[in-house]
Amino acid sequence: MVYEGSTPTWPLAGGLDFAAILRELSAERRIFHSEADFQHHLAWQIHLTEPRLQLRLEVRPDPALREQLDLLVRDPATGAATAIELKYLKAQWEGVVGGEAFTLVKQGAEDISRYDVVKDVARIERFVAANRGWNGYSVTLTNDKSYWRVPVGAVTTIDAAFRVHHGTVLAGERAWGGAAGEGTMRGRKDPLSLAGSHSIAWQDFSDVGGSRGAFRILVIPVTV
Repeated sequence: MVYEGSTPTWPLAGGLDFAAILRELSAERRIFHSEADFQHHLAWQIHLTEPRLQLRLEVRPDPALREQLDLLVRDPATGAATAIELKYLKAQWEGVVGGEAFTLVKQGAEDISRYDVVKDVARIERFVAANRGWNGYSVTLTNDKSYWRVPVGAVTTIDAAFRVHHGTVLAGERAWGGAAGEGTMRGRKDPLSLAGSHSIAWQDFSDVGGSRGAFRILVIPVTV
């Protein structure tokens, strides 16, 4: 079950319980074909819960920041809004769920994906800081255990600063290790600076069976 009892601290557009929406989503869809599929059905679940909210996909809500946002949820009555960035990181899995065939291709490049997750948190921090009455969430859904599994011993890999395993804390400046190659860092060379401190806590989302059929979800809340 996803994030039981989180109502006081997980608001969506100033009112809804985001954790409850994720629980409803996991009951309806245990697996997704792609990140776009995940994004669409999350937006649809929010719409079903509260049709009066404005939902906008792939928007640039703040021209000054020149950055795109996966999902913006806004209450037109109060102006309260929630910025959401999504990641769907796949390990290989193939099967039938609810009469529908799914073929997930291993995404790989976990070091790059970890950087992108942390970058999402930094991006949401900027959106929230620039817009009064906003909060935000970085949401990562995966069936790849390497993201949530706690490593044995010290983490000395080139992406050590971007690790998001269960129990770690993201804060301050995060940069590649000195041995990172130009190919790995292409388009992602800049260090990432986080204004807040974010505790990492993965939760079960669903299980569709098989060695890579367990999906876990990481939601990182961002407030001013």
